[in-house]
Amino acid sequence: MNMFVKLDAYRYYCLENEIAANTIKNYMMTLNQLNDFLDQPEISEVTKDDLINFKQHLKEDYYAPGKKYKTNTCNQKITAINIYLNWLERPELKLKLFKEQTTNHRESISQDDFERFLRYADKEMKLFVLTIANTGLRISEICALRKRDLYESIIEVENKGKIRIIDIPLFLKKQLRQFVTNLDDTDFIFSKTQSHYRQQIKDVAGKAKIKLTRAYPHSFRHYFAKKFIADGGDSTALQQMLGHSDIKTTTIYTKMSKEELAKTFRGIKNN
Repeated sequence: MNMFVKLDAYRYYCLENEIAANTIKNYMMTLNQLNDFLDQPEISEVTKDDLINFKQHLKEDYYAPGKKYKTNTCNQKITAINIYLNWLERPELKLKLFKEQTTNHRESISQDDFERFLRYADKEMKLFVLTIANTGLRISEICALRKRDLYESIIEVENKGKIRIIDIPLFLKKQLRQFVTNLDDTDFIFSKTQSHYRQQIKDVAGKAKIKLTRAYPHSFRHYFAKKFIADGGDSTALQQMLGHSDIKTTTIYTKMSKEELAKTFRGIKNN
C-alpha cells in the first residue's frame, strides 16, 4: 500500500485546527479518491506525473454511471490536494487548476489534423494514436495493453470496475506485433507514463501546425467516435464500444463542430 496519503494524521490535524466538519468531509473524500488511485503496484514513490494523471482522471473519467465532475468541482478537489501537499511539506508537487470552465465538449481533431499528425509522428506515437483512433480506448486503457493482447481475438478492457470488449483491426495488430517483437508477453506495449504521451501529442501537434487545444489523447477517442457515426455506425453500438453507461454521453460525439457545420451548409444544393 502506498503511504503517500496519510489519511488519519491529516484528519486529526484538521480536527485540531477546528476546520469545519463539512470541509473536513470534502477533504477526506478527495484524499480517499487519491489514495485509491495511487494504490497501484507500479507506483512505489509518488511523482508529479502520478498526481497529474489523477488530475486528468478526475476530469475525464466517470465517478458514477454516466456522471463526470464539472470543471469547478475538479478544481475544488485539486485545491484540497494542494492544501494537503502544503501540510505534507511537498509544495513542489502542487497542481495547477483547470483553466477551461465549460460544459461543452473540448475541441477535437479533424480528418486533416489526423492525417497531418500521422505524417509528423515517430513510429511509437503514430502507433499510439492509431490505436486510440481505431479502438476508442482511453489513455489509461491503452497504457494497460500488453503484448499478449495482440494475440487474442477479443480483448477485455477494465475501467473503474466495468469490463467491455474491444478488438484491434488486423492491419494495426500486424504493425503493433512488429513494434513489440523484443518484449515479453506480459510487457506493456506503451510503457511510458501517461504524462509523457500527453506531452508527445502536444509536441507532434506543434510540428504539424495543429491547434494545441485539439492535441490531447481523448481527442483521438473523439475522432474514432465521430468517424464511426459518419461512416454509418449505430449510436447504440458506439455506446457499448466506448463503454458509456448512458447514451446521452455518447451523443456528445455526434455533435458537429463549427467547421463541420459550415462545411455541411456549403454542400447543400436545393434547386
